[in-house]
Amino acid sequence: MTTGRRRTALLVVVLVLPALLAFGAVRLLSTRDDGTHLLESPLPTAPSHPVDPSGGVDSGPDIDLATRITGTVDGTELTFQITRDRAEAGPPASIGDCRQFAEWAMRNGGIPVGFEPVHTLSVHARRNLDVNGVSVAVVPVGEVQLTERDGPFVELACRDGTPTPTPTTTPPVEEEGEVVDRPHVLTAGQTIELPAPLEAPYDTDEAFPHGLVDYQLKVRIEIDGVVQEHLLRNGSAPFRCCGRLTYMGFQAARYEWRLSPDRSLRYCAELRYTTEPPPVRCAIRRR
Repeated sequence: MTTGRRRTALLVVVLVLPALLAFGAVRLLSTRDDGTHLLESPLPTAPSHPVDPSGGVDSGPDIDLATRITGTVDGTELTFQITRDRAEAGPPASIGDCRQFAEWAMRNGGIPVGFEPVHTLSVHARRNLDVNGVSVAVVPVGEVQLTERDGPFVELACRDGTPTPTPTTTPPVEEEGEVVDRPHVLTAGQTIELPAPLEAPYDTDEAFPHGLVDYQLKVRIEIDGVVQEHLLRNGSAPFRCCGRLTYMGFQAARYEWRLSPDRSLRYCAELRYTTEPPPVRCAIRRR
């Protein structure tokens, strides 16, 4: 028994004691006089990056910029290419005017119909400043290919009981035969809306590419004599334009929603013809 106990004690000394000594050494090296552990590294800090603008707004120290589609070169009325089911269902009850209607339509896959979009630029001043020299250019993101499986598509439009005011801008002033653009003088907290005609890039005469495309808008704006550049999107996604619904011998069905003072839906049936187009057939479907 005595010999067995001696062998057990010897094994404890040989195997266990070195492990205890090693553990004690690590604790000693990892502890300062103040009790904090050198081996306990802090949590990694996220790298500092500019925050992506949300809601299509580009914010800076001087201004907040946003833009929206208000029509096409064919007219100030916004008509959307959208699926029949979405047009039939219409907007939710919370949508009360045509501006909200347009935002709802584009969020739900609606594509403005026409040949070139028209935008309005909203400028919100964070301090007292002068705005001048605004220019807007399209930056294509990619072409969009729609097939028959994505449809069927119809036209969707909005009618307000009271028309939405058209944005205006300060007209150019002519001095001694020379046209001078007066700056827009803004106070802190003031917001103005300006027309934003598209400018053609230097290497082409076309301000907007052919076909259906996703794109962003590059805005150059002069603030107190200093030029800034901003890249704007349509909310969290690129802008998308422009749809086509009229072809030789075909006109898609049209859904016109009136939101005020009473909500109603006017439906115009699609037209198919081989010679002259037949009369448009429209009726009130829902009140």
